[in-house]
This record gives sequence, structure tokens and C-alpha cells, in this order.
Amino acid sequence: MTRNLTEAEYSRLVDRYKDFRKISLELQNYVLPKYLSKRAFDVCGKKLGVLRNNTLVLDNIDQGAVLMDYCIYDYKEEGSNAVSRYMADSQLDADSDEYAVVKAMSESFHTLVQVADVLPGVGVRANDLMGDTQFLLIDIGFSKTATKGIVLATRILPFEDFVMSSGAALPVDEEALLEIFDVALQQYGSENGEYIEVDMEQKADLTAAIIRICLESDSSDRIEYQDIEGESITSPMRRETRTGRNEPCPCGSGKKYKRCCGRSGG
Repeated sequence: MTRNLTEAEYSRLVDRYKDFRKISLELQNYVLPKYLSKRAFDVCGKKLGVLRNNTLVLDNIDQGAVLMDYCIYDYKEEGSNAVSRYMADSQLDADSDEYAVVKAMSESFHTLVQVADVLPGVGVRANDLMGDTQFLLIDIGFSKTATKGIVLATRILPFEDFVMSSGAALPVDEEALLEIFDVALQQYGSENGEYIEVDMEQKADLTAAIIRICLESDSSDRIEYQDIEGESITSPMRRETRTGRNEPCPCGSGKKYKRCCGRSGG
């Protein structure tokens, strides 16, 4: 259980969150995508069920962000994901905020969280349904729309006093939740119905299975995301409709969609 904090303590954590969120958005939207190949989007798109006839089909505003998130954290080349390769290339000051964010990214995990309590202007207390823990999830925008009991499939970045999401989340309805746990227990459960420890490759496969179930269900309604000042935002990977062929490719390459991930074949 997370303990109750004073108003001053919450204020201090929110200030830290704002600094970390700004850095994480810059890294996830502009820096880390440079470490991804075209193959990464094809492989991950296929695993998530959004690659059809060799073309990425992004049907709603959540799918692009989720695809990018999965590529950055779960796709590996020569045993390393985009975060690990960036860490190897960068000489970050261990006392810097960017180091703290990149470290949290390297320790991040995808899970199901259920809102236990809403903290207006701060975030939520959330139960990790797959880890049997509770944490303080700071997200100012989410605190304005969250309701007690709702479940999200999201990636968690852990810091010393709180956690934050990577920004790519999908709502999980009751039917999808039951299906997820059925799949998880069948593939990664012990005879007594408890979860067993899985390796990184299995975790990536389980994450993909969870995302597919969410995308295939009717629960993937829009979640409102807001920036650190409370303004609505749309990242380069979040689109209202299917990506147009002359629009910038959602993979972040800078090319037009028709000349990148939207090409047929290859």
C-alpha cells in the first residue's frame, strides 16, 4: 500500500513528474525512434495484429502510440532494445534528470493497472494486477478523467517515490480482462494457478498478447492525454483516423507514409 502524503509532498512529486515527463516525451517521440529499423515496425506490427498485407494499418489514435511503445521497449536487435542502445551511445551524468528517466525506461514493465483511488491534480493510486503491488501513478491529465475501478494496459516507468506511464495505454473491459488472464495463466501459469517468472522474450510475447486482445475488443475508446500543463496533446504516433498515404509516416522516419511503412510488399 502507498502511504498518504501531505499536500507539500504531492506538490514536490508533481514537479518532479513534470520534469521527467518532458524528458520522456522528447526521448520517446524524437530520439529513440531513430534507433528503430523498418523491420522493427513490420515485426512488431505483425505481432500486434496491425500489419496487414505488408502494410501497417492504424485504425485509431491509440494504435500508433502502442505500436511505437512496443517497438521501443520490446523489439530487440542483437539482444538490445532501443533504450539499451541509446544508453550505450550516451554518456549521461548519473545525477541528471535524463539519466533518471532513461534508467526508469530500462527498468520499465508492461502490466495491467486498476485505479484504486483518484488524486485530483496528481494522478491515481493503482493496483498492479499482474504484480500484486500498489503504487502512486502520477499523471495530471489522467487524474481528471480516471474513475475508481477502471483497468488499463500500460507500460510503467518506476522512479524512487512514484511511477509514471510511458504514455501509451489501452482501457481493458471486463471481457478483455478475463481473456487476458486466461491466456496468461495457460501460457505462463503454474498448476496451482499462480504466475511463474518469465524471461524477457516471454514477457514481450505476453505484452503482445495483451495488446492484441485490447485492440480486438470494443474497449479501445479514446483516452485523453494531456501534457504537463494540462493541455491536450497528440504525439506523432497518435492519429484520429487511419494514416493517409501522403501524411508523415507514424514510425517517425520523416518520410511520407506511402514511401515508408505504407509501401505494399517488402
